Amino acid sequence: MSNRIDFFQSAQIKPAIPAATTLVLIDGQISPVLETLEIARDGWPEFSWARLACNPAAYPEGGPMSIEDAEDEFPIGKSISIRQIYNGAAPDVSVCSFPIFAGQIDAIERKLGPDGESVEIIARDFSAILGRKTVYGQRVSDINGTSLFLAGGDTIFNESGKGNAAAEPATNNGNSYTVFCAEPSSGTLWSYAEVIRYLLCEYLPVGQLQSPSIDQLRALTEDQKVRDFDVTGLNLLDALHRCCERIGLRFKFVPRLAATGPAEAIVFYKNGMGRTVELNCQQRGERFSISKTNISELHGRRNFWPVTHRYIGQGDFRIYEATFELKKAWDHSEEDTDYDKFSPATNPDFYKVRNVYRKWCLNEAGDYSGEPYNQGEAFDFSRIFQTGNFVRRRRRFYPTITTDKQGKSLGHFLQVSFDNGLHWWQYLYAFNNLLDECGIWLSSDQLDVDTWIAALKGVLRFRITASVVSDERLSCTVADGPVDSTVPVIEHIITLPRQFKYRKVSNQSVFANVYRDDAGVPDEKDDSVALFEFIRQRARVSSETIETMDVQTPMVMFDYHPGDKVTSSPESRDLPGCRSDNRSICRIERVRMDFEKQCTNLRIIRQRRAQL
Repeated sequence: MSNRIDFFQSAQIKPAIPAATTLVLIDGQISPVLETLEIARDGWPEFSWARLACNPAAYPEGGPMSIEDAEDEFPIGKSISIRQIYNGAAPDVSVCSFPIFAGQIDAIERKLGPDGESVEIIARDFSAILGRKTVYGQRVSDINGTSLFLAGGDTIFNESGKGNAAAEPATNNGNSYTVFCAEPSSGTLWSYAEVIRYLLCEYLPVGQLQSPSIDQLRALTEDQKVRDFDVTGLNLLDALHRCCERIGLRFKFVPRLAATGPAEAIVFYKNGMGRTVELNCQQRGERFSISKTNISELHGRRNFWPVTHRYIGQGDFRIYEATFELKKAWDHSEEDTDYDKFSPATNPDFYKVRNVYRKWCLNEAGDYSGEPYNQGEAFDFSRIFQTGNFVRRRRRFYPTITTDKQGKSLGHFLQVSFDNGLHWWQYLYAFNNLLDECGIWLSSDQLDVDTWIAALKGVLRFRITASVVSDERLSCTVADGPVDSTVPVIEHIITLPRQFKYRKVSNQSVFANVYRDDAGVPDEKDDSVALFEFIRQRARVSSETIETMDVQTPMVMFDYHPGDKVTSSPESRDLPGCRSDNRSICRIERVRMDFEKQCTNLRIIRQRRAQL
């Protein structure tokens, strides 16, 4: 008889009953075949997804499912819901559940190898559906509050900075939202809230996705206005992302707790504005306690810091209207008193003298300063551009900024003087605006008598009121830290020519500060303040990432979500650096719940709060 006792450790390394269990429903029916392997919660571009596998224990008699039958058993597109089980009537027993993931079957992975056959199901949230919707056309307001969809239109909100939204919302498929206006002159400016609402209501059927109201969106976006936002041809997911990216907004898809209505909702949020969760780690040398520690592993990478990021915003090139006196752009030796010689109708060799008395230029590049023209120095734009920072090169004339009573540009307003500049009259005959330099060419078959006589007397002069594009853009600079210091500066150039314009009637224009009965309001534009606010907002939401941390918890944590702020208790070690750096904020970027290893992997980033 022996007193020895032998202890044997089971060869089973996976727990028979996982510490965290879930319930899987396919089209509302419990599926005993599927078990959850992993659930990920993320933002752009992955969003939320789940990975499930067929449980061999569900086939005690016939063996596991063959890979040929997987698609028949789990068709692509079937709705899937993963629910957490809990006791809803403690101390009694009542099995209850609530959804932690909702989506559709998006892919099936089948494997055949030395280890046998396996089938895995990949499910994605509503982002998969939005990624398959294409944005195009316009819904335009019609009479009596109705609307119609024009598939051929471009989906551009506030094109060229001009409002094209209808003043009153229209009703379509049970939704009331802002649409495009039929008459551009009566349009109002779109706000980002209205754009988001339009995209969700126009391209998604009613009842598929719960979305916030227009009032909630206005509060979240601070009712900021859109400037030339083109989403034509993008899928709906990309269009929403571009819209939110401009104003520092993010969105995610979450399962709804309500038993009726859509299974999912889209939630918009701002980084650092969510709820706060604790990640704690005991002090070194203490006895391990699960109530004091929820960090089992941590790997962090701290970036080079401090660094100043300077954002240089550039709009379109500045445009100025002025009145320019033109120079003679022909060889004076070719002048003659033969009237018929300078008409294409009476002179077959007209091409030889086509510029005489007809071509008048600004001489902005100095092309006509030397022989045989001798028209003096190149034109100086400094008084018009209000700076000497310009290149002496060829340009061209553009229509005036000054408008008539109908709000239309006066075009190229050409004036002529027959008395050497003492009096000026509008030139009413045909002329061409040159495209390769600032100048005009008189295109009548024959010059009118007054022009011809004044040319022979040497008292003919022309001036034109038009617009010229300068060499400098509308620009502004925003920095999130010190610039003239030892701190390195990284510059980011943001060029937005279609969104921010600058047009001005300079004091060198004959229409500057002059009231005329036949003139309207000048089409001036100065988006300097709007550009600065846009760049300031971009700098604020693009704060520098100081550190990126990958944290693993010792258990599956169901209640962590992207956007949650991270802190630690006073008794805990300050591993995330939340307490030591009060000018930064730590937030969860990604959550991955691993049901095989019974842990949760978190991606946490620490960013400096931008004081802008």
